[in-house]
Amino acid sequence: MRGTIARLSALLTAVAILLIGHGLQLTLLPVHAEGLGWSASAIGTSGSAYFLGFVVGCVLIPPVVGRVGHIRTFMVMGALATVALLAAGLLVTLPAWLIFRFVTGFALSGLYMVIESWLVDVTPSNNRGTILALYTVICLLGMSVGQAFLGIASPMSLELFMAGAALICLAIVPVGLARVAAPHPIPSARFSPAVLLKASRVAMVCAFAGGLVTGAFWTLGPVLARAFGLDAAQVGGMMGAGIIGGAAVQIPVGRLSDRTDRRLVIGGLMAAGALVALCGWFLAGEDSIALSVIMFLFGAATFCIYAVCIVHASDNADIPLVEIASGILIMNSAGSIAGPIVVALLMDRFGPESFFAYVLACLAPVAVWVFYRTAVVERSREHEHASILPRTTQAIAELSPSEPDVGTDTANN
Repeated sequence: MRGTIARLSALLTAVAILLIGHGLQLTLLPVHAEGLGWSASAIGTSGSAYFLGFVVGCVLIPPVVGRVGHIRTFMVMGALATVALLAAGLLVTLPAWLIFRFVTGFALSGLYMVIESWLVDVTPSNNRGTILALYTVICLLGMSVGQAFLGIASPMSLELFMAGAALICLAIVPVGLARVAAPHPIPSARFSPAVLLKASRVAMVCAFAGGLVTGAFWTLGPVLARAFGLDAAQVGGMMGAGIIGGAAVQIPVGRLSDRTDRRLVIGGLMAAGALVALCGWFLAGEDSIALSVIMFLFGAATFCIYAVCIVHASDNADIPLVEIASGILIMNSAGSIAGPIVVALLMDRFGPESFFAYVLACLAPVAVWVFYRTAVVERSREHEHASILPRTTQAIAELSPSEPDVGTDTANN
C-alpha cells in the first residue's frame, strides 16, 4: 500500500494544489461580483455557465486525450483554467464571465479526468477502495483550505485572482514530472436515459433534484452569506462548513446504504435536507454561527445524494458502472445548471431567505415520492458493497472496487 501511495504522490499532490485553487475561485467569483453590485440573477447565470462547461468537457475531452495524451491535455486545460480566472478579474462584464466560467468548467473537467484515469491505471485492484477514499478526502480538504484564502486579502482586489490562478497553474508541475506509466484511454461519457430510468427512476430523479440544490449552493452560497451580512472571511468559513459537513457523513452514509434499501437512504437524506432548509428559513439570519451550522447540516444532508444515486442505480442496471456514472453525472449537472438561475431570480425578488424556501420546495416533495416508491415497488436489499464516489467526472467510477481491474493500456504521451 505504501508503494502505491508513493507512486501516486505526484498525482495526489497535484489534486491538492488544484482543489485549493479551485475552491478559492468558486467562492471568490460570486463574492467579487456581489461586491461590484451584480444582481443575484447575473451571478447565478454565470455559475450555470460553469456547470454547462463541465458537462460539455466530460463529453468532448476524452477523445482529445486519446489524440494528444494525458500530460499535454492536463497542461492545456491547466493553462485554460488559469487564463480564464485571470481574465475574469480583468474583464468584469456578464457576457465575458459567461465565456470565462464556461471555459473554467470545461477545463476543470479535463483536469479531473486526466488525474482520475491516471489513478485508475496505477492503482492495483485490491487497493482501489483505499485510494478512492484518500482521493475524496484530499478533494474535500483542498476545497476547504481554498475557502480560507478569502480572509487573506480583499475579494475586490486582483490578489486573490492571482493566487487562485497561480495555484491552478502550479498543479501542472507535479503532473509534468510524474514518473508513472502512460494511462489507458479515458472512458467517454455515454448516457442511456431509457436504460437508467427503467433501472431506477429514483436515482435519476433524485440526482437531478440534488443538482438543483447543490448547484445553487456552489454558485450563490457566497451571495447568500453576504446578503446576511457576513464579511469575506466569514463567507469562506460558511462555505467551508458546508464542505466539511458533506465530508463528515461520507463513510457513515456509505455504510448505511450497504445495510438497507438505498432508496430509504436517499429519501432520508432529502428529507433531512428539507428539514435543514426549514430551519434555515427561520434561523439563518440570526448570526454567522447559526448560518454556518445550518450550512454544515445542509452539506451533510445533500452532498451524498449524488453518490448514493450512483450506487443505487448500479444495483439495478446491467451496464458498466462508468456508463451509470455518466448518466447520473449528466442528470445532476442538468440540475446544477438550472438551479442557480432559478434561485437567483427568487433571491432578487424575495431576498436571501428564499434560498431555503427553494431547497425545501425541491427536496420535500421528492423525499415523499421516494418513500412512496419504496413502499410500493419491491427491490431486493441484497446488493454488493459500493464505494461512495465524489462528484467529479465519469472517469472516477473506474476506481471503484466494484469495477473489474483494468490493465495498463497505451496512450500517446
